[in-house]
Amino acid sequence: MILESERRALLRLGALVGNAPIQEVFDAISEELGRIIDTETGETFEDMAGLSRFDPDGMMTFISSFGPRPDWPSPIGSRWPLADGDSANARVYRTGKPARLEGGIPVTGSISRRLSTIKAISSIAVPIFVDDKLWGSATVVSDRPRRLPATTESRLLEFAALASTAISSAQRREQVERLADEQAALRRVATLVAAGAQPEQVWESVVSEVGVLCGASRTGLIRYVSADAIAVLALWADEGDHEEVAARWPMAGGSLSARVAAERTVVRIDDWSEVDGEIAATIRETMSVGASIMAPVFSDHELWGGLVVHSAAGESPADDTERRLVAFADLVSTAIAGAEARTQARRLADEQSAIRRVATLTARQAPVPVLCQAVADELHDLLEVEDVKVSRFDDGKVVIVGGRGLLDELYPAGFTSLILPDTAVGQVFRDHRPVRVDGYEQATSEVGRAVRGRGVRSTIALPILLGERLWGALSVSSLQPGRIPERVVQPISDCIDLIATAIRNAEAEESLRASRERIVTATDAARRRFERDLHDGAQQRLVALALELRAMPGLDGEELAATADEVDSILTDLRTLSRGLHPAVLSEGGLGTAIRSLARRCPTPVELTFPSDWPGADDMAELAFYYFVAESLTNVAKHALATRVTVDVVRDDESIRVTVADDGLGGADTADGSGLLGIADRMEALGGSLSVSSPPGAGTTLVATVPVRAGQE
Repeated sequence: MILESERRALLRLGALVGNAPIQEVFDAISEELGRIIDTETGETFEDMAGLSRFDPDGMMTFISSFGPRPDWPSPIGSRWPLADGDSANARVYRTGKPARLEGGIPVTGSISRRLSTIKAISSIAVPIFVDDKLWGSATVVSDRPRRLPATTESRLLEFAALASTAISSAQRREQVERLADEQAALRRVATLVAAGAQPEQVWESVVSEVGVLCGASRTGLIRYVSADAIAVLALWADEGDHEEVAARWPMAGGSLSARVAAERTVVRIDDWSEVDGEIAATIRETMSVGASIMAPVFSDHELWGGLVVHSAAGESPADDTERRLVAFADLVSTAIAGAEARTQARRLADEQSAIRRVATLTARQAPVPVLCQAVADELHDLLEVEDVKVSRFDDGKVVIVGGRGLLDELYPAGFTSLILPDTAVGQVFRDHRPVRVDGYEQATSEVGRAVRGRGVRSTIALPILLGERLWGALSVSSLQPGRIPERVVQPISDCIDLIATAIRNAEAEESLRASRERIVTATDAARRRFERDLHDGAQQRLVALALELRAMPGLDGEELAATADEVDSILTDLRTLSRGLHPAVLSEGGLGTAIRSLARRCPTPVELTFPSDWPGADDMAELAFYYFVAESLTNVAKHALATRVTVDVVRDDESIRVTVADDGLGGADTADGSGLLGIADRMEALGGSLSVSSPPGAGTTLVATVPVRAGQE
């Protein structure tokens, strides 16, 4: 039979169940429990009454209380193990029947230890069944020495039966509301995913929706970036109070991420005080956190990351937080599939663009140092690492050829040091293979210690090989904890292939230029020897013969004179031939005198500009320019029909440039086997060039350029 007090309690609960939040229903039930004790004892309630829920994991969550001390027996939301000792609640959990402890509660477990701290003497708990399942318990705790009335259990049981109906109705209503909220939140995130939103926007939406939906104090999304590190992708706090966090964290100790990586299922931590590792220490120092739950996020059946919820200190996550996290984690997996595809496409496009730019420099035969610097710049931006260096091995030393990043101040381009075995580059030199260094804790060299001092945690270095010959190494370094992802190796390898191609091309070009120079040098030397032999041999003998003929007696005067004239004619031809082989005027008077001599002999008027302070050039360069001017003026005289020609000689710190221009017919071409082709070969043999501009009817301009070589200054 329901007493009037119980009927009024039922009416009060019924009024709440219709629209009040479920926590208000729980609080009202605890208050009505206190009123029952008032009725039983006939006194003003001074003890504690409360509700506890039994969770599937064998824990008990304290969900509401009533009394003068709201912290009895523990804060709302706190969780307690039911299997580690004896207590009234533990007995109810095991038997499903009422339980009473009086006359001092023996300390045998977590719950009884807590009751001892508040000096509890009596405790009565009765089961609450909801939908025919043991849901939890209604509990009364007293610190007064007198016994609670014998009828307390029966009264509590009668009320528990009434309360179970209210709890069931409130839970159903809340479940419907929570499902509606959950579906709305999932729909909002799914809309972003379907619209192809940027991953960062999706991650921010996920953590905020989960935080609001689960009533969390903080939420976050992490990604596993290596076997021993995670990256924080997004954070949310209930009051917008975002703490500064590192982009990456070492994954060690008993943190949520470490456990999810090991167990690949939902994990929970109720107390961070005993958890080890850097992540746990940071949470204890900077966050006021109660319990935490993380659900794994998978991508293509591989563990990708985790979605985490933190409750406020002293509170516990809502009952269905795990299920909700799993639902949102599945949605994140769907978003990842699309985002990863788009990100991979963008990454491949970026990689191809970077490789194409480097390949263009290679095709244009850019100098190797210029190419190496371009590679360092491209990889630094592409791979999002803190430092890139291209190094060359040279006679037991390593030389920085190009670089960009945090180590530039210490080791700029051109820096040279010994090859050190405690560095990644030094290990590449030793092993001739790719090397990974994760941490420089054991570094002993000055360079190794300096790298460690700059905070470098990980380095990958790959060899630059020319066939079997080790030329150098390309290294990338990161400040972030954990290993540099393996995906960076492919673009590095592609760049190394281009560097190797450029080096081989440069070496082949240098070898060809040196070969040309040797041929030109040998040819010029042969010309000099031939000219000297003619001068010292045949010419001298012909001079002597002419003198002898004129001095011989008894010969007809006219015949003798004719013979002597013929000898003089042959001598003149030999002298002309000798000058063509090697101009004596160049050897005797230098380039300026030789060009002036050519200008005087040219039938077309020549305007010559020559530096008054000409410092001279090496013999090969002066000889090349002499032949260039001689060939150009000969072509003007024979083919151009020009009225004037200019010869302009200019020299600066880097090159010597000679320009010959006329106002003749034009149409000159180095590809038709003319003497200009030989001049072009001679210029290229010296590392220079010959350019021809000769549009028909607009004259011809020839420009020969040779770099100033060492020793010409």
